[in-house]
Amino acid sequence: MCSAQWDLRKTEIPFNGQRIINVQLKPDQKALGEVVVVGYGTQKKVNLVGAVSAVKVDQQLASRSVPNASSALSGLVPGLSVTQASGMAGRNSADLVIRGLGTVNNASPLVVVDGMPDVDINRINMNDVESISVLKDAASAAVYGSRAANGVILITTRSGKGQRKTQINFNSNFALVKPTKAYKFLADYPRALTLEQRLAAVNTLPSLFLFKNGTIDQWMAMGMIDPLRYPNTDWWDIIMRDGQMQQYNLSASGGTENTNFFISVGVQDEKGLQINNDFKRYSARFNYDAKLRKNMNVGVKFYGNWTKFVYALEDGFTDDNPGNTAGFDMRYAIAGITPYDPATGHYGGVMAYNEDPQAYNPYTVYMNTLNRQNRQEANSSIYWDWSPLKGLTGRIDYALNYYNQFRWNANTPNTSYNFQTNSFGSRIYVGANAGVGNYTNTGYKTMLTGRLNYEKTIARHHQVSAMAAYSEEYWYDRYQATSRNDRLHPTLHEVDAALTDIQGTGGNSGTEGLRSYIGRVNYTAFDKYLLEANFRYDGSSKFLPGHQFGFFPSIAAGWHFTEEQFIHRFTRRFLTRGKIRASYGSLGNNSGVGRYEQQETLSQLNYYTNAIQKGFVNRKMVNQDLSWETTRVFNLGLDLGFLDNRLTAELDYYNRLTTGMNRPSEMSILLTGAYTAPRRNIGDLRNRGVELNLSWADKIGQIRYGFNINASYNATVLKTWNEFLARGWTFIGMPYHFLYTYEDTGIAQSWQDVYNATPQGASPGDILRKDLNGDGKIDGNDKKAYPHTQRDRPTTNYAFSGHLSWKGIDFSFLFQGAAGRKDYWINNYNDVNFSAQRYAATEAHWTNPWSVDNRDGLWPRLGGNANREETTFWLDNLSYLRLKNIQLGYALPGSLLKRIGISSFRIFGSAENLATITSFRGLDPEKTGNKSDAYPLNKSYSFGFNVGL
Repeated sequence: MCSAQWDLRKTEIPFNGQRIINVQLKPDQKALGEVVVVGYGTQKKVNLVGAVSAVKVDQQLASRSVPNASSALSGLVPGLSVTQASGMAGRNSADLVIRGLGTVNNASPLVVVDGMPDVDINRINMNDVESISVLKDAASAAVYGSRAANGVILITTRSGKGQRKTQINFNSNFALVKPTKAYKFLADYPRALTLEQRLAAVNTLPSLFLFKNGTIDQWMAMGMIDPLRYPNTDWWDIIMRDGQMQQYNLSASGGTENTNFFISVGVQDEKGLQINNDFKRYSARFNYDAKLRKNMNVGVKFYGNWTKFVYALEDGFTDDNPGNTAGFDMRYAIAGITPYDPATGHYGGVMAYNEDPQAYNPYTVYMNTLNRQNRQEANSSIYWDWSPLKGLTGRIDYALNYYNQFRWNANTPNTSYNFQTNSFGSRIYVGANAGVGNYTNTGYKTMLTGRLNYEKTIARHHQVSAMAAYSEEYWYDRYQATSRNDRLHPTLHEVDAALTDIQGTGGNSGTEGLRSYIGRVNYTAFDKYLLEANFRYDGSSKFLPGHQFGFFPSIAAGWHFTEEQFIHRFTRRFLTRGKIRASYGSLGNNSGVGRYEQQETLSQLNYYTNAIQKGFVNRKMVNQDLSWETTRVFNLGLDLGFLDNRLTAELDYYNRLTTGMNRPSEMSILLTGAYTAPRRNIGDLRNRGVELNLSWADKIGQIRYGFNINASYNATVLKTWNEFLARGWTFIGMPYHFLYTYEDTGIAQSWQDVYNATPQGASPGDILRKDLNGDGKIDGNDKKAYPHTQRDRPTTNYAFSGHLSWKGIDFSFLFQGAAGRKDYWINNYNDVNFSAQRYAATEAHWTNPWSVDNRDGLWPRLGGNANREETTFWLDNLSYLRLKNIQLGYALPGSLLKRIGISSFRIFGSAENLATITSFRGLDPEKTGNKSDAYPLNKSYSFGFNVGL
């Protein structure tokens, strides 16, 4: 939606004596007044005084082969950090953070879809999205008050407004998915056992070695002859596969003078890089608006999706289940195990003499211990608006979001098998009495909003608008679990197909309410002086009376200085547009507080009189004064347009202070049993940063092209903390989770190097640490803090994109990168002090460790002293530059398509995460979370087409 401004530049027309001269005014496409979606309405971008970035979802963006909408935002918005923790299908959503870490609690932004908050952005069909607005400061986000402290992402879906003809579109996309990088495990069991021997040889007599040389020699000789009984398994090849993703979407949109509609159905089918990791989503959307009268409108929106998800390793990280919710850990997957023998139907186990029987066979896990999850969601809303008077509009919205999720598992019994002795081993992968588990999550959210809008123009040059709203939100969630052991047959998976001798149940429910009063006033004078004031008054059921309500106001002002004649006369040839804007306000956050955390609760505790009795005790203390986290934000911005707006620039500086961050009190160390200490408002966090967005768009003949550069820098400082802080990566006056490390002098090459260093129990081949405080010993006092380096997230994000089109050919690219983050490359796969048994070494373990014969080794020696400490030896710079997307498309000429009744046809090829430049030695510099998660991030190559009728 946009409004045209006429091009008033001088135009010369030859005069040949004619009496009538026909002059046609042409709209200046570069000066079109873009309309941006903001909270509870829209505003012309030219009149925005808040920090808002808008993304228009075009055909190129919707055609990208990305698994979810969060991943698609990477590199598109300055100040929005998009990081992906895993490439696992169904768990590959990205973490979104706006303007750095705003709180040590949940720092994720609020996502609002078509006016409904708390919608999962990763379940949205990108083909349905029309625009995305990112609200970054208090002025733009204050109308969302209590949950806007970390910014707001507004998503608006498509409609048929403005279309006189029904348009039907079909989009298809097929992608081949591969890992960006993978670990190279040692698929040579004799060499792996040799490494175990080398490790055991440190300070140990050969007679005490766990493995005998004869075992290694026998495996080396027989591995080529009898791979069933003497396997050398490449587990990466067994567990991993080429992934695939298919996306299909059919939509129709159109309208008349009084109605408009948008309908779409879509399918996404994703096969992960791991075997039996599959995710499928079906979605449907229906948007409809109707004009009942000249001054009255109604509308309804519905979006439903159904997902099917299959995966393993969900229930935590243990030796028996070495995985986590986002991937898997291969540290115990030794090469000397046969995955599976189809002739006997047995899954292999340990066969080498003296090997740990608990070694890991991943194949049986990914075949026999799967979780299967179905989830259905229905998001619907209806509105009615009425304009009884000119400039006055009343509107009522009601929305309902419902979800139902069902997960079940029925593990197949199997035991490790020794193919050398033709007998079952001692490790039971899944017991014979294996049962079935059913887990159901269901719930809904309702939202009722009523609002009034008033607009008035006074004396031609003064425009006033006001908005007042009332909102009520209510959440209800229920969880229920049922399990039984002893299934009647391994192929059955219903609860009733298991015996009732051993069974378990569990369940709970929770509710939450939020009541809000919202207001906004805008004033514009002479199209150059702008003023806006916002407030939101929120009451949350999470807090106790007296602290339930929080007031979150903001004020902002702007000045179109290039509209001033005394400036315009000097800048009109070069500076087309210029605006200064400033804002200050407060926002709230209650996400760190549980729904019933501020209420007295009981726990069961047995007590003794003359016998054991069942009883209850108070579970926790309640802090009567716990209240909102409050964030105060100052923003100063400058918007410029040069050379008839071919070049545009946006520059923002912000200063954000979050006070009263709530955390569980450390007083709990003084308590025993089930009793826990209360949550307290204990800390303040300051966040400063700058953002830059530069764009150039022009054409040369029939070639249209454009470029964009955006970058942001953010620095976080912990100001106060009302609990004890020991030495570590959290301290006053420093970034939250800053770099705090030993410095090293390298690997000791000789005993002389050891004698010259401060005593630290080292030997040749060990990492030597610096004695920074000079006290003659190495301890925690020798660690050094780096106040400008963070471990969790980068300080700087940047992107460079471009597009070019000529006739029917279009080409686009996106580079994205980050800097300012360092962390240790220490995980389960570069361990030089690994366990004496069942360790799955990598190829690097064979070539990299230091030894007398390998003094140039990249790693310290095996089995050394203090070689796993967090020192600068293992410290890596996680800065990177990534070719995020490249796309080439061709649209057939309209004259050709018209003959066959097609309005448009475009074919394209696209690639994601194609190349990465980084010095990081691990899997991927973008990954966060568990460092031992071996599930890599993905790159993909896709092909597709778009058809319009």
